[in-house]
Amino acid sequence: MTQYEELMRDYNLLYMKNTELQAKIRKQDAIIKQLRSTLAGLEVDAVTEIEKADYSAPQKGRPKRIDEATRQRVRKLKQEGLSCREISRKEGVSVGMVSAIINSNN
Repeated sequence: MTQYEELMRDYNLLYMKNTELQAKIRKQDAIIKQLRSTLAGLEVDAVTEIEKADYSAPQKGRPKRIDEATRQRVRKLKQEGLSCREISRKEGVSVGMVSAIINSNN
């Protein structure tokens, strides 16, 4: 085998190895792209779950004051004959607060 033939054989081997490596790199790039996409979706899901958890957490501290519109609805429902317990469930305020609103002079 001549020196030229040996060089050509070595060149062909290197070319084939280079082609194989490029194919592997393309495959790995596709996998990395898919993983990044999946991770991005998981991050969005995780953030959404955290936001849901924050909003669904029980209220801490003193409850907010009852606004005048709610007070008027409570009085109206009582005039319609509903019990304090029914009004409480309907308006989302405590039975004690319903009673206090009904018994107040305002």
